[in-house]
Amino acid sequence: MLASLKRLWQNPLTAYYLALVILIILAWFARGFLSLALFTIIFIYLGNAAIGGLERRLPLPHGLMTLLVYLVFLGILVAAFAQIIPPLVSEASNLPHTVERLIQTYPQLESSAKKLMTNLSQNASVVSNGKAIFTSGIGKLSRLSSGVETIVLAFFFSFIFNLTKPQLQRFVHAFTLSRFAKLFVPMGQLIATFVQIFGTVIETQLLICTINTILMVFGLWLLKMPSLLILGIMVFFLGLIPVAGVLISLIPLDIIAFVTGGLLRLVEVLVLVALIHMFESYFLHPRLMANATNLPIFVTFITLIVSEQIFGAWGLIVGVPLVAFFLKVFDVNLTTPTATHTKKSAA
Repeated sequence: MLASLKRLWQNPLTAYYLALVILIILAWFARGFLSLALFTIIFIYLGNAAIGGLERRLPLPHGLMTLLVYLVFLGILVAAFAQIIPPLVSEASNLPHTVERLIQTYPQLESSAKKLMTNLSQNASVVSNGKAIFTSGIGKLSRLSSGVETIVLAFFFSFIFNLTKPQLQRFVHAFTLSRFAKLFVPMGQLIATFVQIFGTVIETQLLICTINTILMVFGLWLLKMPSLLILGIMVFFLGLIPVAGVLISLIPLDIIAFVTGGLLRLVEVLVLVALIHMFESYFLHPRLMANATNLPIFVTFITLIVSEQIFGAWGLIVGVPLVAFFLKVFDVNLTTPTATHTKKSAA
């Protein structure tokens, strides 16, 4: 019995899959920190790519280069939000005057609105549902503030990680020389594999956001919407947030559309956003994710649907790299038969 267990432990695959099981268990117990972990990985990956690219061109110390990259990134974020917030506040302040002008133009709207409010106030179920909606809205606002806090913490953690990267590399290397190196080495390999795949997906998501922003700005230009640069910046940054980003971007877009063009332009903007969102969800996202991970488009599409149900909005980002990661772990070769046949013919 002991001899069989010893032979099993000496098999390299045993330590490899044991490390995988341990990582899955740790990830399950840490699932409450999923958003913080994923945002941190995203910022680390993007920051590391920028720092590495600049270090190959500029002979500056690693610490100074890291500080420079993060200051520039932070400056871009501050400048973007400084351009976005004032116009939105201005348009929102004009909203009551626009509603008043709309009522003066269409007097029947006022009487219809009063009659509707009277009927709703007399309906007990509507009142109770209204209270529930209000409570839910307060809860969503609190989660939004928590989300902002998560992003700030992730940005700070990624900065510390990239700043102290040489020390962290020595720290991790020490585990590979320890008594349980046979277990720690495959754990490190598995983590590195997932981060690499996840980084590829993040690059693809940035490309999707760029294409969506271009399409949205072009559509808003056709609708003669004002402040296209500001709206484009807002759509790009909010597009990095799966699903929720589209819903959040609708609020300022609808306000500006209603203030500048009334109900007609509001409907036009809603139709434009719906069309672009459908194009992204049913064509662009599955196609580009499939190209990035070598997964068939059908498998990518099913993965996006299932992972969104399991992980929520984050499933649209995490699902595809998880499937690609497990295929890599189980040594599934995703090269096309044509490419394989070509290689054999050449040999």
